[in-house]
Amino acid sequence: MKYRPTAFIFLILCIALTTGCWDREELTDRAFDLAASADIKKDGTYLTAAQFIIPSRSEQSSKGGAGDKPYFIETGSGKSTLESIQKARQKLSRIITRGHRRNYYIGEDLAKHGIKDMLDAFSRDPGNRIRLDIWVVKGNTGLEALQVPFPLEKIPSVASLKIHKAVGGTTGTSYLDFMMASSAEGSSPTLPVVDIVQGASPQKTIRFYGRAIFNHEYKLVGYLNFVEGAYRQWILKGISYFDLAENIPEADGDVGIIVTKFGSKLKSSISPKKKVKMEIELTGVGHVGENNTNLDLSVQKNLKLVQNKINEKTSERVLEMVTKVQKQFGTDVFGFNQTLNRQHPMEWNKLKGQWDTIFPDIEVTVNVNVSLKHIGLIGPPLQLEESEIKK
Repeated sequence: MKYRPTAFIFLILCIALTTGCWDREELTDRAFDLAASADIKKDGTYLTAAQFIIPSRSEQSSKGGAGDKPYFIETGSGKSTLESIQKARQKLSRIITRGHRRNYYIGEDLAKHGIKDMLDAFSRDPGNRIRLDIWVVKGNTGLEALQVPFPLEKIPSVASLKIHKAVGGTTGTSYLDFMMASSAEGSSPTLPVVDIVQGASPQKTIRFYGRAIFNHEYKLVGYLNFVEGAYRQWILKGISYFDLAENIPEADGDVGIIVTKFGSKLKSSISPKKKVKMEIELTGVGHVGENNTNLDLSVQKNLKLVQNKINEKTSERVLEMVTKVQKQFGTDVFGFNQTLNRQHPMEWNKLKGQWDTIFPDIEVTVNVNVSLKHIGLIGPPLQLEESEIKK
């Protein structure tokens, strides 16, 4: 009992010493960076920009008011990325907070020049989120991408992320994937791409384009368009939705299908002469979304005909995409190196130092097998007469 007063005093001292935020920053002292960009100017200096939210205007916008934009854009330029950011800070009355940043746009000129220096400063800053999407802006600057309005979103920079997700891509991973590919021996990194196009109205809009291919020096070497990029994501198991259409010569028309389940297997082999071969097997489950032929797809043989033709044509197109990357870019963006390392570790240790010269000459075969499980509510097209329908 005699120790109670001492214990009570000790407890009070602990509470006094452990409570309170001595170095806190009030929300009113913070500027929330929602998106940013980086470009290189003709004189070789860097131009960085950021899109900051204006809380008071955001509240007005959410209540249906037609006030000013709920954001503003601030820029800074300098000989390095860090200096350009510092120049932007000199124009702000609040401390920059990047915890809500989800998108970072890189202009095409900077991507071609190389982003190695920019990434060094970028990765050292603990304020940058690891779950961030970095985009290359095809044919334009990162600043222009920040400035493009988007009618469906209060904050325009959110649009590219949502578009990517809507077309079956993954979000919040491109920065992490880029750094992982950069550190893996034999791999080359990629980034998603947007471009600025003319919309239905006089106003321009932002569009998801495909994939940007970088070499080991972190320089942009080329692009994969939307469909080519989707094929690559299929190989890497990074896609959740894909629609495609193919002509069916036997029925003088096109059939469009929607694939919603995906599978991918890579099998490697090495000949006694050290010739590397790679077999790509892509599987999927889909349903018919459009039938512009005279086929009644409720008849099993007709559905099988369409399925086989689509699988055959898709196999050819995936192989064309792989060959394009091999011959034009010479960069392994498919994880072939990891497959070889996993399946033939001893041989990989002998070949990894020569992978850049081996990759363009790998013999690749592709087999696509998509099963069509549903044809919709009807078999033949409704606009055809009974006599025109092929049973």
